[in-house]
Amino acid sequence: MKRATTQTLYFHVSRDNAPTLHVDQNETFLVDTQLNRGPWIDDRPDRDELAARLPGRNPSSGAVFVNGAEVGSMLRVDIGQIVLDPLGFTSYSGSNGAIPGWFGPSALGSFSRILRIEDRQIVWSDRLRIPAKPMIGFVGVAPARESFHHGWAGSWGGNFDIQEITTGATVMLPVEAPGALVHIGDMHAIQGDGEICGAGGIEASGTVEVTCRAVDRPASMCGPRIEDATHIMTVGLARPAEDAFRHALEALILWMEDDYGFTRQDAYMLLAQVLEARCTQFVNPTFTYVAKIRKSYLG
Repeated sequence: MKRATTQTLYFHVSRDNAPTLHVDQNETFLVDTQLNRGPWIDDRPDRDELAARLPGRNPSSGAVFVNGAEVGSMLRVDIGQIVLDPLGFTSYSGSNGAIPGWFGPSALGSFSRILRIEDRQIVWSDRLRIPAKPMIGFVGVAPARESFHHGWAGSWGGNFDIQEITTGATVMLPVEAPGALVHIGDMHAIQGDGEICGAGGIEASGTVEVTCRAVDRPASMCGPRIEDATHIMTVGLARPAEDAFRHALEALILWMEDDYGFTRQDAYMLLAQVLEARCTQFVNPTFTYVAKIRKSYLG
């Protein structure tokens, strides 16, 4: 099985990134993810080398060229089994979008915690173990023109920080560059809604199985889509959070209209009863809002 390794790391998503792996459509491959820079490097003898190797956030393990993925299509990225490495960390710098600067160091300060991950459990303390819920924070393809550092997310995907992007999920993104150039990274062992520490959840590394396939892009597709066994989901990426919610809601209505035979009015009325929506991260340049509906309601 082919493997995207951490030998070449990218910290910006761009059509100018040279591919580091070529795969065929429907070919399953492995991606080894790199643990984000953090307090885990402080006492290591190779600290300076690691710091130079990790100059930015959320490194992706190269860029994967999907043969036959043409501009104008939609790429389906299937997330398979995730295997976590035994080291993780979480940290808070002292202020972010969830806790603004005026709340300040006098209230919380900056802090971090390095953690062991054993048997799919996070060893939080001698008394507490948290069951791991591994997820992939960053799944993106190359935008048509711009280059964005890996703190950003947008129509091309990117730094989602959505817990549903885990084993069994499919992320759908527009192909805007030949081969799509898939960038994957920012693995978390777990993450609470809001990602309020900024660094995690529990920042982690490990290996994930991935399979990609290009299909016709829906005419009404106006942002990333996600599907799993139970739900279809749309993603709004914006500031303020209210705008992110509105983008996710309108995208879900359009999906229900096009693929499931709803009128816009009927979709809106049904969602008023059964919509599930929340802000999964509140700390990145764009906030992430997920809107979802159970497939059982779609007929």
